[in-house]
Amino acid sequence: MAGNKGGRPMKFSEKEFGKYVLDYMVCLYEAQKQGDAETPTLFGFWRWLDERKQCSFHTVRRCFDEYWADMKKEFNELRADLLVNGGAKGVYNVTMVIFALKNWCGWKDRKEQSVEVSGNMSLESKLKALEGDKF
Repeated sequence: MAGNKGGRPMKFSEKEFGKYVLDYMVCLYEAQKQGDAETPTLFGFWRWLDERKQCSFHTVRRCFDEYWADMKKEFNELRADLLVNGGAKGVYNVTMVIFALKNWCGWKDRKEQSVEVSGNMSLESKLKALEGDKF
C-alpha cells in the first residue's frame, strides 16, 4: 500500500493490521530504551501508522473496532509490559502507569481479606478454615 490519495478509505487485513500494531509496540519499546515517554495509545498508533501509510484516524478506528475482539488480549498484554517496564525505568510517571494498567489493560487491585484471631483456635487452624486444606 503506497498511501491513499483520496477516494475510498484504506483497508488492512486483520493480519496486516496486527503486524502494524506489533511493529508499533516494538518501536515504542526501542524508543523507551532511549528514555522516550511516548505512551501506547490509539492516537499515538495512528500518528505512527500515518507516517508510514498516510491513513486516516477513521481507518485506524474502524480496524480496531473490526479486529479488536481478536487482538484485545495480546494488545493489552503488550501495552501492560511496555507500561510496567517504562514505569520501573522511570520513563513513565508511576501514577499514570497504575491508572493506565487499571483503565486500559483491565488490571485490578487484589482484595485483602481480614482474619480475626480470637478464642482458643490457633492461627494455623484459622488459616486452614479460611483457605480449606491448602495450607
